Amino acid sequence: MKKKQPEWQLNEIDQSLIDLAFSEDIGSHGQDATSNALLAGSDIPYEMKVISKENHSIVVCGQALVRAIYPKDVVLDWRVSDGSQLGSGEILFNVKGDAGPLLMAERVVLNFLQRLCAVATTTATFVDLIQDTDMQLLDTRKTTPGMRHLEKYAVHCGGGVNHRMGLYDAIMIKDNHIDLLGGMENALLRLDNPSKLPVIVEVRTIDELAMVMKHGQGKVTRVLLDNMSVSQLSDCLELNKRIFETEASGGISLGNIRDIANTGVDFASVGALTHSAGSLDLSMKAVK
Repeated sequence: MKKKQPEWQLNEIDQSLIDLAFSEDIGSHGQDATSNALLAGSDIPYEMKVISKENHSIVVCGQALVRAIYPKDVVLDWRVSDGSQLGSGEILFNVKGDAGPLLMAERVVLNFLQRLCAVATTTATFVDLIQDTDMQLLDTRKTTPGMRHLEKYAVHCGGGVNHRMGLYDAIMIKDNHIDLLGGMENALLRLDNPSKLPVIVEVRTIDELAMVMKHGQGKVTRVLLDNMSVSQLSDCLELNKRIFETEASGGISLGNIRDIANTGVDFASVGALTHSAGSLDLSMKAVK
């Protein structure tokens, strides 16, 4: 039975990221030149809608971020919530307010939404393939600089499970650490973990796993089985005998994730959830 990931909402928004996005559009002068030329001195009420132009359903993500982008007097009417499906041509939300602020925020809103909905939708596509198995889908740190918290929330909205947020909340002994210290045994013997953080060890061969079993019990939380074939994963799982949590990583795709899940591995981490998700096609149009 899969463990349910704790529910969380995107309540903490990095305002500096929003400010940076606006600064790219309005520059040091802080203006929308077109709106100033056409709308100066007028407060024209305006209503716009955001719709999906994709030819398939998508997973929604970004409500709290959109609310933080708009001025407080702007009225938002969401038709679906984060984590819900939105069909082709359907309305994500309507927004009402003065025309100037709405037009100034249009591209900022769409840029964020298109990216976050893409990550959530990509994640859901992977999750759908393993939903009747016990394996859970994890993200990685392969995120857009400045947007890690947002993109990991998007993975959550798509049904995935968040891996460590950064270098600070887990110890992860990777290949470079092992090679730098002259091998798995030396790395495990040097391990110092006074804060009792979770410890994940990357394992490249069954011999390295045997070394973790010899020196890691009571220290290691999870073994990450890196770039292994299905048969290699099965051999490692048989040796492990559920002593450690297990995670498959490297080269995992829509084409093989089902086979990997069927080995009985506990987790699979997939960098493509964020680094290859791209952006979806959303559009903001006037409501006439």
